Amino acid sequence: MSSILLITQVFFTVVMGMYFFSKMRSESADTNAVKEKSTKEAERINAMRKIHLTEPLTEQARPKCAEDIIGQDDGVKSIKAALCGPHPQHILIYGPPGVGKTAAARIALEYAKLSRGTPFLKNAKFVEADATIMQYDERCIADALIGSVHDPIYQGAGSYGMSGIPEPKEGAVSKAHGGVLFIDEIGELQHCQMNKLLKVLEDRKVIFESAYYSEGNKNIPPYIHDIFKHGIPADFRLIGATTRRPEEIPEAVRSRCVEVFFKPLTEADRNTIIRNTCKRLLLPIDDQAIRMLAKYTKNGRDAVKLLQMAKNIIFLENRERITIEDAVWALNSCHYIDGTEASDGSRIIDVRFISKQQ
Repeated sequence: MSSILLITQVFFTVVMGMYFFSKMRSESADTNAVKEKSTKEAERINAMRKIHLTEPLTEQARPKCAEDIIGQDDGVKSIKAALCGPHPQHILIYGPPGVGKTAAARIALEYAKLSRGTPFLKNAKFVEADATIMQYDERCIADALIGSVHDPIYQGAGSYGMSGIPEPKEGAVSKAHGGVLFIDEIGELQHCQMNKLLKVLEDRKVIFESAYYSEGNKNIPPYIHDIFKHGIPADFRLIGATTRRPEEIPEAVRSRCVEVFFKPLTEADRNTIIRNTCKRLLLPIDDQAIRMLAKYTKNGRDAVKLLQMAKNIIFLENRERITIEDAVWALNSCHYIDGTEASDGSRIIDVRFISKQQ
């Protein structure tokens, strides 16, 4: 009887040993596979980081100071007045695309940092967000604007997820703490997002909630306890830009902001932008070409974009100077015609007619 028990014990010991040995080998193989994949991915990402394309002309031509923003003297002055000094205000900027709203906001913060009595520190951040692509869902699993709590049910594996600990994640409002949060096309925010943003503007902090949070849970790190008790600071100044009309923006937002209006650029403004860009880049161009591009584009971004097309064609043809023919070709290629469409919906310039007129 004892021999049978001994044999049984040995058998199960061998089986268990083989099981655990196999499991260890499997885990070791998985670990090695993860390490190998991690190494390959790290090498691939590092190789990608070494590849750099040239900066687009639109980026090179971006205004670096207030004087570079053409045609918006009153608007720029209003933004500086609202943001500079001891008591900076929230701002709403209205205006068509490509007239310098974002550049003006960036530049205004730099002026504000140097203004007398300013609360902005020298390292105050300019955090830029685009409302048209702002990630958001009704379950609050992810909220790039306000922030969210990664609850264990969604977190899955990991030190916090396995321990059942909810982990707060900062949004753009907290990343902009002490600086400026610029929201492009703010009128595109969902109503729920807008209401949450207004609450943050009032409280100057973000309060998080989670069904998985327990004040008595000693496994939760102290900093997470502190966040759930006191929130994450979010004291910033909001600058929202929009191409919508004022009446399309919620009154609750408008009442908290100074409203600034940027004008559509005139043909003379676009002419100046093109001349300044060519001067900065030492790019030879005929006056007729400048007038042509200024006449048929709609804003500064369009003007510089078409200038780059003309610049590229003379590079391909091994020439040094942009002529009116190059300007006409660029405008015709991109279907521009005096900022409006033809009756049949096309946007094609009659090259022969324009050449004669010039």
